[in-house]
This record gives sequence, C-alpha cells and structure tokens, in this order.
Amino acid sequence: MSAPAGRRAARIDRAQNLAIVLLTLSSVFLFASLPLFGPLSDQSLLTLAQERLRRESVAVETASASAARLAFPVRMVYTNDFARLGADALTTLSDEFERAGTYLGEAIGSASEPVEISENVFLAALGGEGLSFDFTTALPSEIFPELLGIDPPDAGPADLRRALLSPLDGADAFLYVQSGAGRYYRYSTAVSSSALIDFLSSQSGISAEFAFRLGAAYSRLSPYTLVLSDPAPRGTLNAANALPGGEETLLRRAGFNAHTESRFVESSGTVIVREASSALYLRPDGTVDYQGGDAAPDSLYFVPAAEPGAPSLAESAAAAQALVAALSQDFLGDAALYLSDIRAEEGRCEVSFDLMANGTPIRFSDGSHAAVVTVEGQCVTAFTLKARRYTLNDDAPLLLPFAQAAAIASVWEGAELIVAYVDAGGETLAPVWIAE
Repeated sequence: MSAPAGRRAARIDRAQNLAIVLLTLSSVFLFASLPLFGPLSDQSLLTLAQERLRRESVAVETASASAARLAFPVRMVYTNDFARLGADALTTLSDEFERAGTYLGEAIGSASEPVEISENVFLAALGGEGLSFDFTTALPSEIFPELLGIDPPDAGPADLRRALLSPLDGADAFLYVQSGAGRYYRYSTAVSSSALIDFLSSQSGISAEFAFRLGAAYSRLSPYTLVLSDPAPRGTLNAANALPGGEETLLRRAGFNAHTESRFVESSGTVIVREASSALYLRPDGTVDYQGGDAAPDSLYFVPAAEPGAPSLAESAAAAQALVAALSQDFLGDAALYLSDIRAEEGRCEVSFDLMANGTPIRFSDGSHAAVVTVEGQCVTAFTLKARRYTLNDDAPLLLPFAQAAAIASVWEGAELIVAYVDAGGETLAPVWIAE
C-alpha cells in the first residue's frame, strides 16, 4: 500500500472511531434522559444525577453554615466602688462580651462547692460590686463550652439564666447563678478577685440601675429590670415577606426539586411540594413548614452525632442552626438568628430560634418563634420558619420614658421591661418597651 493510501486509511479509521464514540455518548445521554418506572417515573437518570450534585452542593453550604457560632442576646452590668454601668444591646458575639466572658468562662470552668441560696441573697450580691450577665433564655450546660471557649466543665450549673461574679477580700470570686427553673446557687471559683476588681474599675459607659433598688415606684416590676440612664439608640426596621420571588431558591436550599410535578397550590394560596417521604408547605404569609422522615448522612436534615442515634443537645442545636442558617441566608437582611429555647424529651428535641437586630430582640405579636426545628434521633423531622426580611433604618425614634412604661407595666406583677421590635406583619417596626 502506498504512503498516501495508508494516511487516508488512518484518517478514515480515526473518523470512524470518533463517530462511534459520539454515537455511544449520544445513546448514553438518550438512555439517561428516559423516564424511569415505579416511584421515580417522573424522573430520569440524568435528573437524578443532577439532583445528587445539587444535594452535595447543599451539604457543602450546610457544613459552612454549621461552623457559625450560636449567638444569644445578653445584657451586662459592671459594678465597681464608684459606679454601676450597663449595656443592653449586645450579643454573645460582641467584642464587649468576648472580653467580659473570659471571666465567666473561667468561673464556670472552675466552679465548685455549690450552695443553694435564696433569691434575697442573690439580689443582695447583685446590688454589690461585681460583673453580671443577663441572658434572654436559660443556656444548657452543653452550650457553655462553645459559647465561652472553654473545655466541658466537670461541675458547675446545669443551666444558666443569669450569672454574677462577685469579688471577695482575700479570696477568689464567688459565682452566683439563677437557673432556668428560678433557683439560685453560689459557687466557689478560681477567678482572681483582684483581677476582677481591676477589670471592673477600668470600665466606662452608661449609668445603670436595677429596678429593685429604685424604690416603691418600681416595686411591681421584675427586680432584674435594667434601667439605663441613656438607652442605646435604635432605628426602625422595614419588614417584608421574603418568599415572593424567592420560592425557587428556598426549595433548592431545602433539598427539593423546584420543577417536580409533585407540586400544587391549595385554594388558600399555600404551595405544597412533595418529594419521597417529605413535604414542604410555603404559605402566603411567608411561613414555611416541613414534614419529613429519615435522612441520609449527606442530607441537610441529618444530625451528626458522636454517639450514633443519640445526638447531644449541643449537636442537635448545631444541626438545627445549620439548617435554619442554610435556608434563611440572604433572606434575613439586617436581622440575625439566636437560639431562644431548647427542650428534649424521650429522644425528641425541639430547638427554637428568634431574631435580633443590632442586639435588640424582634418579637412576633402572636408569641411565635422565628423558627422551630424538631429533631428525632439523628434526623430533622419537622421545622417551621418565618421567611421575613428586615432592613435597619438610620432614624432613631424616641422611646416612651421609662417611668411611664413602668407605670403601664405595673398592672402585670413581676413584669420585666425590655426594648424590642414587635412584628405584627406590618412593613415598619419601631423599637418599643415590652413586658415579659
């Protein structure tokens, strides 16, 4: 065979091989695009593969979200020899709490010799020199290590609603604790009293006082109500339903196929999307409800646990936060999530979240939470989420003077006055006094 003829034959062979490869790929693509039978009859191998890639993307987003630290609103009071100073628009992620929380972490980590005390003893200590922390909810002991950057303590409080570090002459500081059940304890600690006194003496800020030290005019309020001489200015919030225009994004983040045929609209306007054993309900007011069953290890709804089948409260809380954060990213605007309650009973855990803007809580007028996640075993089996977007404005409307707010709140014995935004479904939220 001549050389030109050989080259022509080689080119023909390559062209034939290329054609065979192209035909094979085309056949595979057509086969993958064919609908399946049985429960998956509305999908193909190709769509299943795309769904798998999408789920992996969601899992990556979730892992990133789970790395975010839990945050809580906190009020702090510094009392030294000559002044009592307070701050009420803080979170546990604020720099100010990071500095003061070092002492609280050392106290909890070294707490020993618990003694149950009366509320009067607790209040007497609160009125003296010390560093106090007021959280909006009782924090379980399993949350302390992450919150305070300490190792899990061997002893110390089971939960924490309020705490006070009180220095002693010639001895280490005492830790006073109010539990979530309203019981009071005192602990010995390894916190240096002299170091604590130096820290308290170095503080500056807004003058503050507790209601129980202000006389008969405020006697019907909770004694822990904090009265600041100059409350932090707070702007108004614009609020809007985040679902319109965002349904497809939320479905994708929730692990649902936005284009499935198992999607329909009720007469009420609620959009229902079903996928396998799970269902998502998108309601006209922006509320999103989920009902589901078992979850695969790479799923958004799986709860990693060191002990298989029995996640701890901290593990359940972290998984719940990762889920809510993944779903609500870009929706919340200037609001931020914080864990407001966690309850566990007989293998079932319910984790609730609320919102805050610049450390000021956002309350819903019906008393509901911003999100509630139910964990059973290692699976999230249900959640409710309010898809609301908030935008903080620069204006700072005047609050009702505290004395007038206290007079109004006095009809409720033991009410604690705080400043919050109340969302009743309108477009603008102003900061107001509320009684809790």
